[in-house]
Amino acid sequence: MRAVVLDADGRPRLADIDAPDGGVPVLACGLCGSDVEKLGSPSYARAVLGHEVVVRAGERRLALLHHRPCGECARCRAGHESTCEQFAEATILPGGFAELVHASDGVEIPESLDDARATMIEPLACVLRGAARVPPGRVLVVGNGFVGRLFRAVLERRGDDVFVLDSDPARAGRSPNGPVDAVVICARGAGASALDAVAAGGFVLAFADAGRLDAGEIYRRELTVVGSRSATPQTMRDAAQLLPLLPAPEPTVLPLERFAEGLELFTTRRALKVVFTP
Repeated sequence: MRAVVLDADGRPRLADIDAPDGGVPVLACGLCGSDVEKLGSPSYARAVLGHEVVVRAGERRLALLHHRPCGECARCRAGHESTCEQFAEATILPGGFAELVHASDGVEIPESLDDARATMIEPLACVLRGAARVPPGRVLVVGNGFVGRLFRAVLERRGDDVFVLDSDPARAGRSPNGPVDAVVICARGAGASALDAVAAGGFVLAFADAGRLDAGEIYRRELTVVGSRSATPQTMRDAAQLLPLLPAPEPTVLPLERFAEGLELFTTRRALKVVFTP
């Protein structure tokens, strides 16, 4: 079967690889910033990336679970499922940028979602898990890419007053007119701007690598800083039901053989969301 495989230098190439026994057909797979971060690293040589995957399983369409926590350990019971030891095991093999993947667990997709938009279930599930930790009120989202826009949609739907900042003026939204109650960091290295914006006693959610945070500021102003990463089976189910009700950017949809073109559109910020189909 065809798949986008990383070569010895970690660069993506369309190649023919062995099809998995009993594999199910991939209908669409979204490109994520975490996929891009792995490119160029020899440690990912021969890997097939892609985890925002929609497949056909019999008569059903499923959005696959990227990871599965055990649900029983102390970390899972405390709400830190993404730190569960079992969670590290990949559940989508070989990866979504391929024609087939091994059959695995997923959530059923509502009929109102087409294949390309259904790939957004997984990133929305990650956002829902993070947003649940953010206290209500005046919330600033730093980074207005695809994930930042999902955060804005989710937070506004629950009634928050949401502001948006982005290093790209073309993507910037409404700036806060004073300190905010909470900040959601969706852009790498944005920790300093987050601390500058939040009120004393406020909350910071690190949904991306925020870079260095001034511990003195956190201490003196009694800020709460929390991290959130990935999704859980429950937030995947919740996302599948919520996504049809949310505004979401229209994806750029390309075939696998145009992976290089889609990657360039994404990395040059000319496309908010790129989805590939076999």
